[in-house]
Amino acid sequence: MHLKPADLLVAAKLAVGDPNATLRQLESLLPGMSKSAIALSLRRLKELGLVKVNGPGDQRVNRIALRDCLEHVVRWIVPARMGKIELGLATAHTSEVMARKLFGDQDPVVIPLSEGPIRGRAVAPIHPAAPQAAALDPKLHQLLAIVDSFRIGGAREREVARAELRACL
Repeated sequence: MHLKPADLLVAAKLAVGDPNATLRQLESLLPGMSKSAIALSLRRLKELGLVKVNGPGDQRVNRIALRDCLEHVVRWIVPARMGKIELGLATAHTSEVMARKLFGDQDPVVIPLSEGPIRGRAVAPIHPAAPQAAALDPKLHQLLAIVDSFRIGGAREREVARAELRACL
């Protein structure tokens, strides 16, 4: 079993939302992901120990393992690819959660979303469904912005992201 980008998105959604959400609920909360893709992700997450099942209707995200994965592995599972200037949702150092701690006049960075509120340099999201899901859920948007700081940031940004991730998870 290998962790895939879709697994990271599903785990992030479970971590900030209802860990016992049904496949149908997750499908509506993660537009662009099918029930079968979500089911495969859940199976991988369970086999890898990122989601634990204690019984029917009692599922938990292993927050410590997820935090370690996001801190240390995400930039190799989903390497950041910077693109052109586009509309999107603020991410990494541009996001509200990270901008409070990081000062400097850096170019805005966004995950592309056609109806996005700001224009900036696009970074490929961890999964194609991530921008739309983040637009629907501010907590997920915050977590994905922190994750993008690990993917594209330098040592200083990753240190701030580490502290924010621990507060978020």
